[in-house]
Amino acid sequence: MSRNTRQRQSAAVKVGRPRNPRIQQRILKAATDLVLEQGFRALSMDAIAERAGVGRMTIYRRWPNKAAVVMDAFFARMDPYALFRGGKTYMESIRLQLRAVAKAYRGKEGSLIRILLAEAQFDPELASAIREKWILPRRRVTIPYLEQGIRDGFLREDLDPNVAVDLLYGPIYLQLLMGTATLSDSYIDKIFQHAMRGFKKA
Repeated sequence: MSRNTRQRQSAAVKVGRPRNPRIQQRILKAATDLVLEQGFRALSMDAIAERAGVGRMTIYRRWPNKAAVVMDAFFARMDPYALFRGGKTYMESIRLQLRAVAKAYRGKEGSLIRILLAEAQFDPELASAIREKWILPRRRVTIPYLEQGIRDGFLREDLDPNVAVDLLYGPIYLQLLMGTATLSDSYIDKIFQHAMRGFKKA
């Protein structure tokens, strides 16, 4: 490759306009607000563009469909709650992480994921987005953490991490959808305590 060719390619890269993070934030906020106001079915890419004050193609350059936009909006709001916080002990870190998720779900994040989970039963693209962008990544964080607890002797050697994840987080999603109990810290602590009686190594 000649020097002139390399210079032209370099210049072409510099000319390309980088994505503006403020525009992306406006789009994600618009998508969140519209879903909470109107529901997912009424949402459209045109409506998101109008609310965000951007062109329709600006959105399509970033996301293929409205499900991808909304899931990124949800993911951006929830990501700080996804990791295990530094508790004083291994077990305490699990309890604090459960509390953090429940706290988030008591606010707008809970209203948003409740709408999305309901609509996912009728929208294959949304169901796939929830599974690929939220559920599976969270499991890929939690399962290794539980496996570490087994190796370090905190949890039973015969514990199935996949089943343990369902037992820990299933009640949160049940209450989020059915509302038979509040996602209070005391409720989360009871889930944690009951689960740990079966999880802990004797």
